[in-house]
Amino acid sequence: MQSDEVVWQIINHSHCCFKANTDKNENFCRNAYNVTGLCNRSSCPLANSQYATVVEENGSLQLVMKSVERAHLPSNLWKTIELSTDYTGALEQISVALKHWPKFLVHKNKQRLTKLAQYLIRSRRIEKNTR
Repeated sequence: MQSDEVVWQIINHSHCCFKANTDKNENFCRNAYNVTGLCNRSSCPLANSQYATVVEENGSLQLVMKSVERAHLPSNLWKTIELSTDYTGALEQISVALKHWPKFLVHKNKQRLTKLAQYLIRSRRIEKNTR
């Protein structure tokens, strides 16, 4: 069984290939599944056995969830749920899928959904104007 705290201690005090340090003693994370972009215990996808994030793939948004029950199959570790193109529908899907998850992850995933939805709207508008 994986112990999240042991994994975090190794990543934090040793070497993590995703960690990026700045001059101001801030740690950023380059992992694509990191929900905040910061390198800390609560937002590290490697050190949490129960984790979720929103990702954009080919113009569509997906909720990607990692759970302890799937840890024995690394190829099936992440479960993907296609999110609705309707913003309020996608928010509702996140609320339902992450019903019994920590409030921190639910809130950060909704924030990430908002950011990525705005990004997709801007990119579609720019693409439309360049034609």
